[in-house]
Amino acid sequence: MTLEVFPYQDEGARFLASRARAGLLDKPGVGKTAQVVRAMDYVGARRGWITCPAVAREHWRGEFSKFGRIRRKVCKGETMHDFVAWAHGHFDVMVTSYDMAARWSTHLHERCEVLDSMAIDEAHYLKNDLTRRSISLLGPGADGAHGAVQWAKQGWWLTGTPVPNDPIDIYTFLRFTGAMPLEKKPFSERYFTSRSTTYGSVQRARPEMTDELRTLIANNSLCRTVEDTGVFLPPIFLTTYLVDGSTAEVRQLLREHPGLDEAIIKALDSDKGVAGLTAAHVATLRRLLGEAKAVPYSALLLGELESGLDKMVVFAHHKTALKIVRDYLAKHNIRCGVIDGSTPEKERVAIVQAFQSDPTFRVVLANIRAAGTALTLTAACNIDMLESDWAPAANYQAIKRVHRLTQTRKVRARMITLANSFDVDVNRVVAMKTAAVGELDIASSQSDTLSMEHMLS
Repeated sequence: MTLEVFPYQDEGARFLASRARAGLLDKPGVGKTAQVVRAMDYVGARRGWITCPAVAREHWRGEFSKFGRIRRKVCKGETMHDFVAWAHGHFDVMVTSYDMAARWSTHLHERCEVLDSMAIDEAHYLKNDLTRRSISLLGPGADGAHGAVQWAKQGWWLTGTPVPNDPIDIYTFLRFTGAMPLEKKPFSERYFTSRSTTYGSVQRARPEMTDELRTLIANNSLCRTVEDTGVFLPPIFLTTYLVDGSTAEVRQLLREHPGLDEAIIKALDSDKGVAGLTAAHVATLRRLLGEAKAVPYSALLLGELESGLDKMVVFAHHKTALKIVRDYLAKHNIRCGVIDGSTPEKERVAIVQAFQSDPTFRVVLANIRAAGTALTLTAACNIDMLESDWAPAANYQAIKRVHRLTQTRKVRARMITLANSFDVDVNRVVAMKTAAVGELDIASSQSDTLSMEHMLS
C-alpha cells in the first residue's frame, strides 16, 4: 500500500519535478526522502541514482517502498556486483554511499549511462569542492560538467544544513545548480570578508551582498522549517553543563605542546578548519577530553535516570567515551544501546525500535556522525552532547534526531563541558561559528540563529 505524502511534501515534490537542477534545503525532520520519491513519480523516472551516507541506504529503500507510486526495483549498492546488476537493468534505482559513488562514477562515464534522476542526500558532504567525492560527483568545477551528475536529466541537492561549518560552504550548491558562474576565489572576494576575533578570524558575508546571496539560494531551492509546513514542534533549549573531572592528562599534554590549544582555536576559525592543522596531538587531546568527561558524566546520568528521567540520547565523537558510559550503565542494570560506525544496519534498526517502543530501554549512546542522519529517536526529549563536533551543523543534525515530527515535548539539549579545561574554549568557538552559519539561513530570521544557552527554534 502506497502512503500519501503531506501537502507540503507534495509541494516540494512538484518543485523538484519542475527543475533540472535544484536544492531541497528543508530543515531536518521535514521529510526530504519522501519528496524525492514522489518527485520521481511525477516525472515518470524509472532509472535513478541516490547518493547518501552509508547508514541511510536502508532508510531510502524503505521510503521507495512506502511512498513510490511507480514500483521500482531498488538496489542497495555495497559491492561492484551490485553496480553491475544495476547497470545491466536488474534494478531500477541505485542507492549507494558517497565512497561507492566516487568509485563507480568512472564506470558511469564509460557507459554514458543516462539517468532520469539523481539525488544527493546530505549534500553538505560535498562542501569542499576539491575532495575526490566532490570531483567525482560534481566535476572539477563543481558545476556538474565532467561529474557523475552530468548523466542525470534531473539532479537534486538535499540537505538541511547547506552551510555546515562556514558561510562559504554554499559555493558548491550554487555551482551545482548553475546559479554561480564565478570560480571560488572571485566568489569569495565578492561575497565574503574576514573579521578578526580574539581567536583569529571568522569569514562573514558582506552586509551589502547578503541579500543577493540569499536570493541566489532561494531562487534555486526550497527551504522550509517544520513550522513552515504547518506542523508545530515544541522548542529546543540548548545549554552548557559543566562537569568536574580530572584534567591532569589534558594539562600534561598541553604542557608538552605549548600553544596547541591556541592553534586548534585558530584552526577552527580558518577557512580550512581543523583539517588544515598539522599538530600531531589534536586527536589525542580530544580523546583525553572525552574520557575525562565520561567518568563523572556517567555518575551524573545514572543519578538522573534513578531520579525519574525516562530516556536519554547521548552523542559523542569517540568510541572510548561511549564505552565508558555504556559499561557504567550496564554495571547498574540500565538498558542501553550503542550506535557507531561499526554497528550493523540490522542492529541499528533493532536498537532504534527498542528505544522507541520499550519503556525499559532507557539510553541510546551514539556517534555524532554515524547516527546524525536517518534516525528518529523521539521517545526521548533529552539529549546530552558528551562531545561536540567541530562543525556546528553536525551537532544540530544530531539534536534533530529527537526534535522531529511526532515529538510532543520540549527538548533539552546539553553541551557537556569539562570545567576548567580547554573544552570550554572549544564549545565557545563552536557556538560562535554556528552564529556565522546562521546568517545565511533563508528559512529563519537572524534572531533564530543557534547559540549557546539560547532557544534553538
